[in-house]
Amino acid sequence: MISFCGAEVTEPDVLDVYGLVSAEKIAELGAALAAGDHQKIVALVDECDANGRDLVRLLSDLQAHVRAALLDAIAKGGKSKMLGSELTTEQITRMLDGLREGEGAVKLGLAEKINFEVTLLKAVDASRARAIDSLIKELAALADEAPAGSGDEKKKG
Repeated sequence: MISFCGAEVTEPDVLDVYGLVSAEKIAELGAALAAGDHQKIVALVDECDANGRDLVRLLSDLQAHVRAALLDAIAKGGKSKMLGSELTTEQITRMLDGLREGEGAVKLGLAEKINFEVTLLKAVDASRARAIDSLIKELAALADEAPAGSGDEKKKG
């Protein structure tokens, strides 16, 4: 590092030399994922790519950040605001799974930046999806609460 930066080595110097992204930028990207802000996600990816950042390492660091939010949600009984928006354990788990599913494409694909963007956008969509079993439970609960006979009677005209 001294041969690249001289006698005084700073954090930005280390990040530049190794192509790493700062913790603040990772948190900003995590917040954009949690908020579902597609434009911000694409802008951040563009910025990181233009600055020569290692997108494979960024994906790994982002997964660690999202995992920390998942552990926070588990510790707090099912919800966390660690990513900037309140998300449930299920939403964070789905987001993390979406990030994990895109690893191979980012690492081995020919278009690393595009694959990285698609992975992030799919992770956002996954976090917004609802599990079918939880929907069935909610519908069953609503059906149990509905007054008997409602909706079964046909209007006579």
